[in-house]
Amino acid sequence: MPINTKKTEQIYSYTDESGKTVFSNIKKDTEINVPPSKKHSFPTQAEKPITQAIKPVKFEPASVLTGNKQIQNTFGMIVLMIIAAMGIRLFFDNLDKKLTAKKKKQNQKEKEKQTIVVHHHHYHEKPPETEKKEPPFEAKQAKSSWTIEFLRSLEWREFEKLCAKILEERGFKTELGNFGPGGDGGKDIRVFKAKAPEKPYGLAQCKAQKSDITVGKIRELRGTMAKENVAKGFFFTSGGFYKIAWEEGKEQKMELVNGDELLTEIQSLPIEKQETMLREITNTDYMTPTCTACGIKMTKRTSTTSNEKFWGCVNYPKCNKKLELRWTDK
Repeated sequence: MPINTKKTEQIYSYTDESGKTVFSNIKKDTEINVPPSKKHSFPTQAEKPITQAIKPVKFEPASVLTGNKQIQNTFGMIVLMIIAAMGIRLFFDNLDKKLTAKKKKQNQKEKEKQTIVVHHHHYHEKPPETEKKEPPFEAKQAKSSWTIEFLRSLEWREFEKLCAKILEERGFKTELGNFGPGGDGGKDIRVFKAKAPEKPYGLAQCKAQKSDITVGKIRELRGTMAKENVAKGFFFTSGGFYKIAWEEGKEQKMELVNGDELLTEIQSLPIEKQETMLREITNTDYMTPTCTACGIKMTKRTSTTSNEKFWGCVNYPKCNKKLELRWTDK
């Protein structure tokens, strides 16, 4: 049966009985009788096959940039590099400030431990120099022989003798400490005034060592001075003094003489005196230590337990005194 269909301004095509294709433009609200088997419609736009060739899209790599884009990216990279460089520099500047502050603190601590130079009056005044003259060869040789290394190489007894000579050059009379099992009891040199030789004026302590004198040694001398009832104390060393030791000694009104000052005082003596003192020392074994109990030169020994070397008395086993090796012995 035919189907009644209402269409509005649509085009239909169908085949009639003779096989011809008939096109019909039906007006609005017009009824037509079209057999269902004969009904065909034009394909819509969506149903039409795509016959136009599709052009392939060419994709370029992201790294290939031209014109303004390339300039902008290059400028951005430069800005980032500058910012990174500024950050790195700021980091290292802060690190350098911290290291500098730490180094200053360490230097300040080291300065506190350094020896304090003690200035004292030299008893031999030099005549005013009107014209500088080249000293003779003998004077050069004598002066160059007295060095700080030579002073520090002296063993303890020879160093005491040298300090006694210096005190005698100042106008005092001296008396070296005695040998014995207990040593000299901290009284290396008794010092007397020339006008009152019967009563000691002071005591002198002498330490032939490279290291600095600690405050304990100053207090030991102060205790010995109180025990002997003397008012003046002298402390000679071929090394130096720690700051606290120097302050303690000055508070007790002691005269502290370090190695450099002792050398200066020796070199201020007349050349003949320097040569005589030097000859008296070098004619003996001035580097081998003397036994504090027997008063004779010691010998090097080796411990059977620790295999360490030390200075021992030649009268062993009768005398058990021993001393550690000094820096000049190693």
